[in-house]
Amino acid sequence: MGSGDKSISMIDYIDICKAVKPAFSTDGAWLVYLSDQSGMMQVWMQPAAGGEPRQLTNMPEPVGAMAFNPKSNDLLITTDWGGDERHQLWLIKDLQGEPQPLTTDTTVVHAWGCWSPEGTHIAYAANYRNKSDMDLYVMDVVSAEATCVYEGIGWRTPAAFTRDGKALMVNDCTRAMTDQDFCLLNLETKTYTKTLPHQGRARYQAIRSLKDDSGLLMISDQEREYLSVMFKPANEDVLTQVAAFDAQDVEALVLSSEQDKFALVLNRQGWNDIVLVSRQGDVLKRYEMPVAGVVASLIWSKDGKSLVMPIEGAAHSSDIWGCDIETGVFTRLTDAPKAKKTLPAFLEPTVTSVASFDGLDIPYFVYQPQVPAGENGYPVMIIIHGGPEAQWKPDFRADIQYMLAQGIMVVAPNIRGSTGYGRSYQHLDDRELRLDSVADLKAVRMAVGGRTDVDESRIGVFGRSYGGYMVLAALTEYPDLWKLGVEFYGIANFLTLLTTTGPWRKQLRAIEYGDVETMRDDLERFSPINKMDQVQAPLMIVHGLEDPRVTPCEGEQVYSCLRGLGKPVEILRVPHEGHGFARVENRRLVFGELARFISENL
Repeated sequence: MGSGDKSISMIDYIDICKAVKPAFSTDGAWLVYLSDQSGMMQVWMQPAAGGEPRQLTNMPEPVGAMAFNPKSNDLLITTDWGGDERHQLWLIKDLQGEPQPLTTDTTVVHAWGCWSPEGTHIAYAANYRNKSDMDLYVMDVVSAEATCVYEGIGWRTPAAFTRDGKALMVNDCTRAMTDQDFCLLNLETKTYTKTLPHQGRARYQAIRSLKDDSGLLMISDQEREYLSVMFKPANEDVLTQVAAFDAQDVEALVLSSEQDKFALVLNRQGWNDIVLVSRQGDVLKRYEMPVAGVVASLIWSKDGKSLVMPIEGAAHSSDIWGCDIETGVFTRLTDAPKAKKTLPAFLEPTVTSVASFDGLDIPYFVYQPQVPAGENGYPVMIIIHGGPEAQWKPDFRADIQYMLAQGIMVVAPNIRGSTGYGRSYQHLDDRELRLDSVADLKAVRMAVGGRTDVDESRIGVFGRSYGGYMVLAALTEYPDLWKLGVEFYGIANFLTLLTTTGPWRKQLRAIEYGDVETMRDDLERFSPINKMDQVQAPLMIVHGLEDPRVTPCEGEQVYSCLRGLGKPVEILRVPHEGHGFARVENRRLVFGELARFISENL
């Protein structure tokens, strides 16, 4: 470990709570959000005008999504079982009483979609017919009678009803989650039409119907590098640009009630900015954030005078904030419980980059401890994000702030394959190019190890999910570079991953990693399980036993191999958790063990 404060524990950081996913009740009286202050994510509510919060739900499982009926205060919520991602739909009538189940088959995935304009029906996708394919359903919420309105191959979800309620706009992801078709399902004729033909991959997000029936506003990267605000005229299968920002993705779009302006969340090297834009695409205002950080969602207040959002930063856990659109003044609306004792100051990262083996610039975040380095320099933990089609962002990480307090430098790269840097960068690790991203990690490791304030002999690597794969790949491809490895629910064997992952995910993963029929040799070459004899550093494995994405067999293979080879390895199996750890008691266990492992090995 480093030279930090030994009187504090990882648990002091893990117990810090957050508030996320704000929504206003349809009558505007209540601000509703999710918070984990009861130990896992539940629905909380407080008067929109200000007042004490209270917990609305006390479900035995964490709440995932929620959405208000557009005509009443009825609230739809989703839960799964133990993180198995087979979500069920529930309805809370008028924000009162116990949630009532709308679906009950716990073997089926119900992917939430949207309310109808009149609030009488909901649309969602589900895999009742077979476990591989997501069909579309419309349910009458009064009778809970559901009708299958479309059967198709692969994954799709309803994005919105049309304004007249007679059709569904659908994100069809038959090829890949980031290679969508924008489709229209006529609910009367059952005609399913691809309405935006295009070359190459495309995404369609935040689709909004305009009240004047002139067309649709949306976020898309159809035939472009970055996500931008686009307009689809009514009865035309084309997109025209409304607002675009140089080398920045638009991550959220919300229209004002008058639809004369809209607000956007922009991605700036992982940090988020908020801008107000006219319907014509002119930037009206740029807002100065109260803290540098990440905005995961955005809504308008009912009076149209404020924007409301969850804001978190590397040094600030998430709370709900409001921004007066005229003055730009931010006000914190929630106060999720923070640390129970005084902790060292939370620290922000900076961004730098390194040229990889082929000259490609690889950005990475550096979190510098405030405590002085030891005689030989700081020990370092390099953390790789999951995905792989995701991005490291400077959000709040309790484990990172704990490591910094212990005098450990943290480095977090956005290796090739990450989002946020354009489509070309995002696809540089696809299929046959898998190990190029591992070479990027080596380049970051060498750059960090060359710093005068770093102890090059004490650099560890840590990752979750696909980041866990990167840990195993790093330990097997470049074994002499690492002091330790930690992988949470990581991929060890692409062949078994593609056999055991949830059937509804299998084709989507094959698009990214390669299919077994045509790329078996490559998949075997990329799989760390076939090179376990190369591992030199101690390894910690953690896996939730209900994980449907990367099933526990991945961690078990690694543990069995390394145990058989007599190499230092330990495994923590976590019951009733999936692809992540939703319950506070499990987070305390997992991250407490992480702190111990780091202390003993770094």
